[in-house]
Amino acid sequence: MTTTTESREPADRGGRPIPMRRTLGILTAAAALVLTASCGSSSSSSVATDPGRGPASDPAGNPTWSPGPITGATVLPLISQTAAGGTASPAATALTSAEDLDRFVHQFRMPAMQNRVRAAVDRALKVPDRVVVAQVVAVGCDRPPGVTVMAGADGRPQLVPQEVASPLEECLAPVTTVAVATLPVD
Repeated sequence: MTTTTESREPADRGGRPIPMRRTLGILTAAAALVLTASCGSSSSSSVATDPGRGPASDPAGNPTWSPGPITGATVLPLISQTAAGGTASPAATALTSAEDLDRFVHQFRMPAMQNRVRAAVDRALKVPDRVVVAQVVAVGCDRPPGVTVMAGADGRPQLVPQEVASPLEECLAPVTTVAVATLPVD
C-alpha cells in the first residue's frame, strides 16, 4: 500500500491579501515605451525639422517631427469597441493613401470598427495642410480618457494614452481604442 502526502499551503498567519493593481503593468509598459523611444540611432535627429518648417520625411516618406510635444495637433474623439481586435502600437501610422488606410483597418475583425475608423479618417482628410495619423492606443479593460500627441526620439508621431483614473481589475472582453489625429504640415 502506498501512501501519498498531501501538500497544503501554510495556514493564514494574520496577513491580508493585497488586490492586484494595474499600476505595475502600466509603469512597465511606460518604461518599455521610453526605452524603445530612446534606442534610436544618433543620426535619427537629423530627420527632425527646424521649428516653423513643418515635418520632414524619413527615407520611406513618412513625416517626422522634432522629439517632444507636437504643437497644433488635433485629436478626434477616440473610437472604442469591445472585441474589435487589433494590436496596440507604440507609434502612429501615417494615413496618406487609401492603401495605408486599408492596411490599418485590416487588423480589426469587426466591420463596425473598420467603418468607424474609415469615417473618422475621411472627415480628417478634408482638412487641408494636415497629416492624418491613427494608432491603436489600448486593448484591454479600460478606455483611456484621451491621448497626448508626441514625437518620439526617432521623430515619428506617437499618440500616448492618458492614464485611466480607476482602472478595472478584470473584464469579459477587451476593448480596442483607436486614436486619430491631424498634425500640422507647416
